Parts: sequence; C-alpha cells; structure tokens
Amino acid sequence: MSPRTAAGVDPTVPAPVVELVGLAAYTELAEFGLLAARSVDAPDLATRQALADGADRALARQRALFALVSADDGVVPGVVGAAVMEPFDDVLADFDARTRTDAWAEGLLKGVVGHGVAQDFCRIVAGGLDGSRGRAVRKVLERPAPGPEAGADAGADAEAIWLLARMAAADEVLASRLALWGRRVVGEALGMVTVLLGRRPELVVLGAEAAARLGADLPAGREAEGAVRSWLVARLTGEHTRRMDRMRLAA
Repeated sequence: MSPRTAAGVDPTVPAPVVELVGLAAYTELAEFGLLAARSVDAPDLATRQALADGADRALARQRALFALVSADDGVVPGVVGAAVMEPFDDVLADFDARTRTDAWAEGLLKGVVGHGVAQDFCRIVAGGLDGSRGRAVRKVLERPAPGPEAGADAGADAEAIWLLARMAAADEVLASRLALWGRRVVGEALGMVTVLLGRRPELVVLGAEAAARLGADLPAGREAEGAVRSWLVARLTGEHTRRMDRMRLAA
C-alpha cells in the first residue's frame, strides 16, 4: 500500500506533496528525539527547559505537516503520520551510526548540523511544489533566524543554536573541538542527502523544479540528475556555513 492510499491520507493530495511531507515530518520526529534526549541530561535547568521547548515545537510542526495531507475522516493523526513517514524510516540510520558521540555538546551539535541539513533539504526542494498545497508546505517549513527569545514559529533547533553559540564564545578549546566535529558531521549529512536522492527520484524532480524557479541554469538529459545533486549540495553547504557562523564556529 502506498502512502497516498493508506487510511487517513487524502487521495487528492499530489504524490510529490505526500512524499515531501513524509520526509519533512520524519526529520521533525528525529529532531524531537534528539532535543528531548539532550534535555534529560542537560547541564542546568534553564538548558533543560529550553531544549524541551524546542522538542515541543518539532512535534507541533510535525502535526502541522500531517494536517496538510490528512483526510477529514476522524483517523488518528499518528496513523496518517506513520503512513507518510514509513518510506523514510531508515533514512538517518547510517548517519546516526557514523556520528555517535558520548559528549553532550557534540551530541547537540550533531542534531543541529545533521538534522539541519535534512530540514534545509526539505525547505529547498519544497520550492518545486506547485499550487496552494505547495505554498502551505513551504509556510510550515519556514524558519526565522534563531535567538534567545525564539518564538513559537522558530525552528526546533533555535535554542540549541543559541546555547551552542554561548558555549563556544565562553570556551575557545570547546569551540575548536566543535568546529572540527561539525565538519565531520556535515560531510556525513551531505552523503546522506546524496544517498536519499539516489533512492527517491521524485525528490530529484522536485529539486530540479526548485532550481529552475530560482533561475539556476542546469543541463538537461543524462547530465540533469548529477547537476541537480551538485546544485542541492552547494545550497546545503551554504546554509550549513551560515548556521555555523550563527554558532560562532568555523565551518
């Protein structure tokens, strides 16, 4: 059974929307899990609460995504969510295995960088969606710049970015270590994106549409897929550099 024919999924929603909503919702679930886990063993109560707030926002955004593809038939949202996320259930497994760490700050940075790349990917390829549903998906995925007074619409990682920036500013040795760790994590995350594009050609098509709407001059024919991947990696790398800058870490 495909996600579009599963119980609770609106069959009128275009397949590319269901595809992207499934991936984006899965990344929000992963973000929730990481922030909640880091909240449990956070160094102080204020940090614990801040990360818990971020985890709560990740689930709120996930619910908003499910609402975009759900039929109004009383089906439990979790059923819809499982249906649309199932194709991506193992998408982070290899990344997680390659970036294990017992250090609290490194674990938090892993989520900010790794999950951030995945979430940036979803926002970028959402530019390839047509119509009102495409606009609705993009609105959910939009994220204001993080800060110490992050509001309800900020990204789930807003507090984590702010906390890591404070830690890096207070400890040069830690900042150097985190910068090095961030380079390793982003390499693994970009590799994850390349594998995902190889498995899900629908996402390559969305990426090509997004690139065209932004005025990118990409080749057609057999070279198109490779060009789309290169364009996406370049965009994701730029977003990663800006994220590292906000944390006062060298990319």
